[in-house]
Amino acid sequence: MHQLTSRKTVLQTILDWSQNRPAWQRDALRRIVTSGTPDPASIDEILDLCKKEHGATDIAVEAMPLELAHLPANPGNGSAITLASLSDLVGVNQLASKQTLPFEQNGLTIIYGPNGAGKSGYGRVLKRACRARKAGEIMPDAFSLSIGSKATASFSIARDGVLQPVLRWEDNAAPDPVLSAVSVFDRKCGAVHIQDKNEVAFRPFGLDIPDDLAAVCAQLKTLLQREEGQLKALRDPVFDKPTWQPATAVGRIMSQLKHDGSLDRLTELALMTDAERARLNQLAEDLAKNPIEAAAEQRQFADGIAKILRYLRKVAQRPPEVRRRENRFAVFPVRMQEVFERVNHS
Repeated sequence: MHQLTSRKTVLQTILDWSQNRPAWQRDALRRIVTSGTPDPASIDEILDLCKKEHGATDIAVEAMPLELAHLPANPGNGSAITLASLSDLVGVNQLASKQTLPFEQNGLTIIYGPNGAGKSGYGRVLKRACRARKAGEIMPDAFSLSIGSKATASFSIARDGVLQPVLRWEDNAAPDPVLSAVSVFDRKCGAVHIQDKNEVAFRPFGLDIPDDLAAVCAQLKTLLQREEGQLKALRDPVFDKPTWQPATAVGRIMSQLKHDGSLDRLTELALMTDAERARLNQLAEDLAKNPIEAAAEQRQFADGIAKILRYLRKVAQRPPEVRRRENRFAVFPVRMQEVFERVNHS
């Protein structure tokens, strides 16, 4: 028996809290509420949703956030609802159709039988229809010609002891608002309390959901850290020990390089002008010389230029008429012409 009240449930409180959470977390909450702890395939999809929300553009999966329709009903009229019978199962294992499983309204119903009698099959239908945690999947009849059709069943319920119209149920994503108010608990649902370390022996339905969401986040963190390590291993070592100077134009671009950045300016800088090529060739030629001899040659050039400058300053200090009479430039025509040519060449 399940007592319906108008008080906000734990799941409704979680739903309200989730409205401002990222889409991938809301999707994870939906999976947890409807199917229990996400399996590895679901974790991979949640990881893709997380990446997509942070800019990944090559991911097709769409988030399906937790909504009110995913929660067990809470009609709020204070009435008591019980299951009266489950009948007319179709597409559930190899269970016979047109059978009825009645439930005692004022007592305990015990179902027993040998292995393969169908006890678990009926249990799966109850868990799927009533939105139990750890609901599992309903397997169809492997020998049926209509494999692929959804499982269906008929539920008879009573509200405050009064039978209601029969509910026809189909195994899909739209829970019945009345059947979802019925709690189903079995061995797999009990794993929430006995397989993990909990500080309390019992927690009301829904209080384990934050723990499951935290566990999902921890798994995503581990997967992302592993992926980060793999990407770092593929990274060019030149970015760890740059060969460029950060103050140069190339260094500034490389220091701020991103996966979606423009390389136009870097391409322009990679092209050398004729003057730059000539300068590079000259530097290569100079560096190929004996440094001692090259230094002596440069000092000789510098001394020659210094002598010319001193002479020109003396000439400039003479009166104009004297400079016109004395064409002293011709005294050293060969020497000065040689120096000028070397200066221009260097």
